[in-house]
Amino acid sequence: MFDILFARTFIIVGFMLVISSVTAKINRAFETASEMWITFISSFALLFAIIIYADFYPLNLILVACFSAIIGWQIGPTIEYFGTKFKIRKYFKSKGIKLKKGQELTIEQRNEFQKSFNLNKYQSEWQNIIFQAVFATALAVFCTAGMVFLTSVDFSFIQGFLFIALIMLVIMGLVNTLFFKSKLVSLLRAYIGAIIFTLYLLYDFNRLEKMKGDSSWGTAIEISVNLYLDIINLFLELLVILTETD
Repeated sequence: MFDILFARTFIIVGFMLVISSVTAKINRAFETASEMWITFISSFALLFAIIIYADFYPLNLILVACFSAIIGWQIGPTIEYFGTKFKIRKYFKSKGIKLKKGQELTIEQRNEFQKSFNLNKYQSEWQNIIFQAVFATALAVFCTAGMVFLTSVDFSFIQGFLFIALIMLVIMGLVNTLFFKSKLVSLLRAYIGAIIFTLYLLYDFNRLEKMKGDSSWGTAIEISVNLYLDIINLFLELLVILTETD
């Protein structure tokens, strides 16, 4: 039987992912620190606006579109950073040089790098990494959706665990960035993050299943934004894992 909530949710999520993909492709780097902070603050402002105006059609869809565009604008430089880091490591690996996290290049290494390094040389390998992250994310989406819609298990019991785990994940990332700067901790945080956001997919699909029959725009917008953020964050965590472990 056709369900309006399911239709709206999946169309909105697809719509958001397409917009983010386009803006991420356009913006490869922040030109100034101000642009980065404005984009960051704007994303939170739009998220709050979506929460407030979730039931106001078509304003809700306009806000969702703007939010998706801003998130994509943030993701573009992040992907570019990971890509450049991956290609640089591949280059030095081919030269028999292994750099530790945070290690600075010597003047000789820097001069050699600037003269001979070609980003395009490792582009196909980096594109393969991105494809693997996209494929793994899509697989997680289909598997979690299948577990919810094809079984009678109620996964709402993981809500409390996920909230605490997410807070700990954020703290872990901040502490490592500010103090330890450890590649191992960064990789461990990415693995934990991938598990957490996969479980969030399970939880949000479960909420969608339980709210079947609800025809309000507010419910569709809320669940769509949650699923969208689950997918984006899972993709980024997987990208970190694939980049760091290659």
